[in-house]
Amino acid sequence: MKLRRKKPEDSSDQQAPHKEKSKGKPKGLEVGKFEVSEDKIKFFVAKGLSKKQWVIAREIPVAEVEHIESVDNELTVTSKGIVDSFHTKDKTGSFTGLVEQVNAMLEEQHISQEKTSQANERTTQRRTELLSVIDRTVHTVDLSFDVLIGLQDKRINWQQIENSAKGFSENLNFTGQTLPPLSLEYTKITSAARAQVPKDASNGAFNILKATYRYFDGLKPEEDIMENSPNFQTTKNLVLAYFLLNDLLLGRFVGDENNAREIHELDVALQSLAEANFIINAEALKGSISLEDEKQTVIDGARAVFKEQLKYL
Repeated sequence: MKLRRKKPEDSSDQQAPHKEKSKGKPKGLEVGKFEVSEDKIKFFVAKGLSKKQWVIAREIPVAEVEHIESVDNELTVTSKGIVDSFHTKDKTGSFTGLVEQVNAMLEEQHISQEKTSQANERTTQRRTELLSVIDRTVHTVDLSFDVLIGLQDKRINWQQIENSAKGFSENLNFTGQTLPPLSLEYTKITSAARAQVPKDASNGAFNILKATYRYFDGLKPEEDIMENSPNFQTTKNLVLAYFLLNDLLLGRFVGDENNAREIHELDVALQSLAEANFIINAEALKGSISLEDEKQTVIDGARAVFKEQLKYL
């Protein structure tokens, strides 16, 4: 009897297909409905005997979402470091639209926060620059009026005027990121003081004061945030009041008794500052101007009453 040899199995023969692995039980809470409203992601489940009453099972503020992702009918949401999982029945629909909506809101939120952060940084920078330019120009106003007051003496003390002029130091070149630039040239007044030329020294002081006043007068309050402190309007009122104070001091030593208009203007300027919480005792200020003390004592005293409030800006 002839034996038949068994054929070896052809390696090219297809193997029987494996049974597809099941995905397993979906994770998390099964929800029947979901939406975004009132800036929150809301997940609903059906309650009641007829299953027709939708009840919120979970709410997650969009602002707190750190990550959101969906695969098929499953969703994971990470907020405050906690991961929540949700799933739906196939007929309910996918979470794709929800994910897109939330991500769009998060992007808009990020852009808004960036703009707010930039605005806050700009506000802080502007405040810093305003305080800097106020401090430097108040010093400049003092020295300019010191020169003008000194020139009113019958016998001019040129050594004192030259010392005041030396206080200007180098020319002022202020360049800010949020404020317009300010340049003040001091060389003419210092040269005039050294040369002891009254007219040139007086013109130099007036030109410095004029340029300083024009700078602050050119600030546009409508382009600033009025709630800021200090803001453009407060700064303008502050500089105006300080000019009026020094003008009264100048008149005091020139012998000008007709200063009712200047006193009224100073009162108005101080009232405007009081509305911005820059409160100065007007009576104490005017009283210090009228004292019969030594000239420099009167000047220093009046300015000190005004400057006392600068440190609270």
